[in-house]
Amino acid sequence: MSTVTENEAITLEEEHVGLLPAPPEIGLNRKILIRAAIVAVVVGVLGLFVPTLISDPYYMGIAADGVVLGILAIGIGFLAYRCGLISLGHTAFYGGAAYGVAITTTHWGWSPVMAVVFAIVAGTLLSVVIGALCIRTPGMGFLMLTLAFGQALYQLSIQTSVRDVTGAFDGLAVTWGVDDTFLGMTQAEVGAADTFWPIAWVVLVLVAFGLWIVGRSRFGIVLEAIRENEERARFSGFNTYVPRLVAFTVSGLCASLAGALFALKASYVSPDVLSFVLAGDSLIAAIVGGFTILLGPVIGALLYIYAQGEFAETGNLQLYTGLAMIIAVVFLPGGITGFGAVLYRRVRGLFDRKGGRK
Repeated sequence: MSTVTENEAITLEEEHVGLLPAPPEIGLNRKILIRAAIVAVVVGVLGLFVPTLISDPYYMGIAADGVVLGILAIGIGFLAYRCGLISLGHTAFYGGAAYGVAITTTHWGWSPVMAVVFAIVAGTLLSVVIGALCIRTPGMGFLMLTLAFGQALYQLSIQTSVRDVTGAFDGLAVTWGVDDTFLGMTQAEVGAADTFWPIAWVVLVLVAFGLWIVGRSRFGIVLEAIRENEERARFSGFNTYVPRLVAFTVSGLCASLAGALFALKASYVSPDVLSFVLAGDSLIAAIVGGFTILLGPVIGALLYIYAQGEFAETGNLQLYTGLAMIIAVVFLPGGITGFGAVLYRRVRGLFDRKGGRK
């Protein structure tokens, strides 16, 4: 019977470790934070040149609308991945912020900047209230409660008693003062996709960078611990209610930002911004793109907006959407980006093993 000496065992262990990819770093430190900030700045600057690369106004409009939907979807994806909570009610914050911009500019005569700030704050505060009521309910109950709040606001917006404020089914135009500007741009310039793009792109990059920091921080690790086993996290001394409420509020802030941007670009708000259809669209975008990587919901949103433009007139948009969902759920459980990440790790591991044998 052969025996292995201590030195041979150490050598075998070192060879085995060399064949495996190094585990990913977790947490935040100065080096990682600086590197991520540099990447965010580079990506943000490069993205500003997109209007020079896309000359067709149609595709430029798809890109701009995709980014706005992507900001909404990335907030939903963050909540789903970090907390395991699926929401169908984020249209309450998205639509609430959009109506906030429309009402304050059109009826109250506020400047666009003041209106946007008010709308974002109001939408975020609304997410605190709704989150405080929903966050204790797990699973399907949480999903249905968020949907109920979103639909309640939808019904409120179409009531004849508030027609003078919301416009009911007719919607409400966003009207600025003649001399008002938003970051130095007139209403017509903000409504054009190429001039609106820098605003939406910078907001998207800042949101993604902020969510990345939150996810890598100790707070993000606590959220994952609660997601995996809430009871054990509670027995370990962690408050499981407040962290999830904060995560829900951060997600609601993302939705509020997207709603305010939508109102600025469209210059028109209708009850559709509070509808179940939009809630489903944003969730589908997040699922198809993938939750596990921040870029996933954005890619899913861009693909959805593109499909909407290409297939809506044929009447087959819902058919293709259903097929995409089936493929994503059955064959790509992590979405497009999740599948890409798994494929990359496998290919990288294969090359590492070959290199180790040499």
